[in-house]
Amino acid sequence: MKLDPKQTAFGRHETFPLRYAWLTKGCAAVIDRPDIFSHPDRAMVVLGVGRNMVSAIQYWLQAARLIEFTEGQGVPTDLCEVLLGADGDPYLEDEATLWMLHWLIASNTELATGFFWFFNRFAMPRFQEPEVRAGMTDFTVQELGIERSQSTLKSDVTTLLRMYTPASDKDEDHLDSPLGQLRLIESDTKAHSYRSLRTTRPFLPAVALHFALAERFADEPEQSALPVRLMLYGGNDRAAPGAVFRLSEEGLMASLARVMERWPGHYELRDTAGVHQIYRGERLADPLDILRGHYLRSAA
Repeated sequence: MKLDPKQTAFGRHETFPLRYAWLTKGCAAVIDRPDIFSHPDRAMVVLGVGRNMVSAIQYWLQAARLIEFTEGQGVPTDLCEVLLGADGDPYLEDEATLWMLHWLIASNTELATGFFWFFNRFAMPRFQEPEVRAGMTDFTVQELGIERSQSTLKSDVTTLLRMYTPASDKDEDHLDSPLGQLRLIESDTKAHSYRSLRTTRPFLPAVALHFALAERFADEPEQSALPVRLMLYGGNDRAAPGAVFRLSEEGLMASLARVMERWPGHYELRDTAGVHQIYRGERLADPLDILRGHYLRSAA
């Protein structure tokens, strides 16, 4: 998605980070009764959570692009079935699923604008929470031309840090936030600071980068090639896989090499007029087919 200043969202998660069972339970509830979230009392019983958590689940379902809501009716997207259906990974046991959910959220400029900004625009490798809030404030005012209350932006920043920082104590929210496993943000409790470093990340599942690149090409079907630098650092108001996955240049190139080895014919690297570019191949797959193929192989 391309960033549109007129379509942004901050702080709609009720300060609750994403939890393990929420997406699967939420998808199942909508499939069973599309208007479930229009009846909070019933949703509380079905989902086994409080009223504010019901709102948070509804938000994360949308932020992860799994459910679309129109006039109170929830409609599961194809991603909902492929990712979390019986043939997918409903219990989030495959780490690749977590990486792809992270991509879906961090590339959602419309419904997870603060998360998009942090992973695609915020470049400080080491920081404290007030520095993130100040950066997000500057982004909303100077680039989006809108004003959001400091409480709303603080909510986004606090929730993001809690959601992605690995558990270091007995905090319930930390323990139940699956994206903390990715270690994209780490805390230094003694210094009251955080770090989010670009590294080689050799453990990044190749399918996650393949999926993200396929989505980027699908988002710009007129483009036959995308500059490597754009995929590493961003800059055209769309998510950059290298930035979202916190990859160094070496890491992006190594991960891309693994993708091209495993899925030959989907991408090519070429220098055009001195610009290193990733070209779409003749066999470039649909992002959903990439997921289907991955889970089919995992089940074999």
